[in-house]
Amino acid sequence: MEEIIRVPLSHGDSIVSSNFGQPGCAKDQAVSANLAFDNAVKHFLHEWVDHRAATVPSDHSGDDHTLDEFIEHGALRSFFKHTEDALEQLLEQPDIARHLLRPVSEVYFQCDAYEPLFSKFEQRIYNLAAQREHREVSFRYCSISRQGPHADMIRFADVDPDQWREDIGVYFGTRRSDETALTLLARQLRRQAGTPASLPIHVITEGYMEDSMRVVKKITEHIQGEDAFIPHCFVIQRRHAADDRHLGAALLIMHPMQPDKPQRIIFCDTLNPSGIPPWWHSFKRKVDAVFPQPEDATPASAMLEDGGVKLQRLHDGVPVRHQDIDCAFYTASIVRALIQLAQSEPELILTGTIGELVSQMTALMPEYYERENQPRDPELVRRVNVIRRWKSGQEALTNILLSRIAESPLHPPYVEETMATR
Repeated sequence: MEEIIRVPLSHGDSIVSSNFGQPGCAKDQAVSANLAFDNAVKHFLHEWVDHRAATVPSDHSGDDHTLDEFIEHGALRSFFKHTEDALEQLLEQPDIARHLLRPVSEVYFQCDAYEPLFSKFEQRIYNLAAQREHREVSFRYCSISRQGPHADMIRFADVDPDQWREDIGVYFGTRRSDETALTLLARQLRRQAGTPASLPIHVITEGYMEDSMRVVKKITEHIQGEDAFIPHCFVIQRRHAADDRHLGAALLIMHPMQPDKPQRIIFCDTLNPSGIPPWWHSFKRKVDAVFPQPEDATPASAMLEDGGVKLQRLHDGVPVRHQDIDCAFYTASIVRALIQLAQSEPELILTGTIGELVSQMTALMPEYYERENQPRDPELVRRVNVIRRWKSGQEALTNILLSRIAESPLHPPYVEETMATR
């Protein structure tokens, strides 16, 4: 019987209100699925070792006991070492792909850290893929310093407390967004901005924030034709600077006839405790560095507006496993809302007050706001971000699999593309 795997094609990472409940499944369901997955991987490795032994002598191909030990411990690392497309070959196996691509509703999250219960071989696959192939399945792998000899994640219980420091990189829910996750978010934002609108919209995700503003200026200088006579909306989602890994969002209104000075500049941070945001003066300097004005003229930074929202929690007194490192998702939601406003209410983007704009922006962020300017409960927001983290890895794997199919169609075919519904 032909096996079919339905690959969810994601067209955005927004979380609908029906998904605000507790994510995941029962532990016994996850344990059973993990056991079946590990057996499928071991069966695959047995076949790989047998095939390799037929052409390349192996120290592990004679004694069954030795072979079983090799399969249990070192075979997967050896497979990644000797195979250029190891992750892609694993995804060609229906039972393996089905488990790796499972939706968040089929994952068991442990305790209050929302740590997915990965099987032994699943964790190894993520770690080895990131280490050997630079195939990062976002948030699911740990750094090499936290891996054992077989690419298992080292547990706290197995390490001397004096030799181990707990930090945000330990947990699924607190790892920083890698370039894979940021690229996926950027693609989603560009897809949304592609809808025709009276106000041209550009999504910028290059370099750090200052680099992105320079890209805005350069693009504006090269706009020609009819578009050169109307304002353009630029939305940015990038890290602040090389020495500041926090992400921010920005909106610039530029007129091609005046590329040296924005008509409007709004910065939207997710840490806005009270008063002047901590990044305010730094951004003003960046704005003036990109858009210098004559000495007798008002600096471009004088028009800087604060569109920040208070979503991200500060870390003082918060346990490591609860720290909020989700600025990538917050800022992506901010930019998505700004794109929607530019498409539906361009006059608000061009001339509305900052208060009106932020109110309407938050109204378009249902995953984080019950209604305009009314944030959802922090624990619910945390669940939303756990779901978004899982979906990021799911989308990364989906893209790898679909690229593999495009390059070399599987035989027999077992993949059916469907719209994501979970």
